[in-house]
Amino acid sequence: MANILRDLDKLAEENYKKARVFFQMGKYEEALASYREAEEAWKKMAGLLIEKGKQERGKEFFEKAQEARSFCGMSLFKLGRLQEALNIVDSALEIKHESPTELSNRGFVLSAMGRNEEALEAFEKALSLDPESPKILTSKGIVYFRMGLPEKALETFDRALAAEPKQASDWACKLPRFSFFSRNKAPIMRPDNAETWYWKGNVLLEIGKKEKALEAYKMALESDPDHLNSLLTGGDLLCEFSEYGEAFKCYVHALKLSPRNEAAKQGKVFCESRINGN
Repeated sequence: MANILRDLDKLAEENYKKARVFFQMGKYEEALASYREAEEAWKKMAGLLIEKGKQERGKEFFEKAQEARSFCGMSLFKLGRLQEALNIVDSALEIKHESPTELSNRGFVLSAMGRNEEALEAFEKALSLDPESPKILTSKGIVYFRMGLPEKALETFDRALAAEPKQASDWACKLPRFSFFSRNKAPIMRPDNAETWYWKGNVLLEIGKKEKALEAYKMALESDPDHLNSLLTGGDLLCEFSEYGEAFKCYVHALKLSPRNEAAKQGKVFCESRINGN
């Protein structure tokens, strides 16, 4: 029994770690398969322990299995298999009725399905449980933006930017690499809120406040110099301001991150032609 449990736990941990790497690499099919392997192994452990009367230990591994299943849902979400993802989220919420994470996941999926009113409801419930979560606030702001409510979106993004990150993973020590990002050459510690600044920039761009939008993209890249969408959108906006040298740097860096990115390739060629006077 002890050997079986040890082998199952080892199998689950290995697959869980692999899945996280695959997910970060954007290999969502592989991530899904590995998360499922981890889920099944932990479920078997939970069943064996409960059969032996070890309820508490069994519950611990059942919760691990549920966590792996939750990540299966997010992998399906990334793969565009939205109804399957929603089914997993809803089953998780049947067990954990007041989980801000699962409520947020529900909001992500519903928003992707175009069910923005329901998504907003999910994010609002998540915020009732975790009122100052920058990530949940940002997600709520994105829904407002998609609903055509720019003022509410901006207000929500500002709340997200004002909220203090609670976890070490929400902070990042970044060294700005180009003048577009910062004149400061020393490593800096700041909240990892690039996504919030990026979406705030999108709202400002939508309502015609281009200079403020550019500043928002700059702030996104101060937080995360590798934020691809901010590099591309910021580069495009710099071109509108005839800042071709700075835009060129954005596109070059974007191509290092995503070598096949057509928008970055075209932007780089356009900047080269302008810099060379063609």
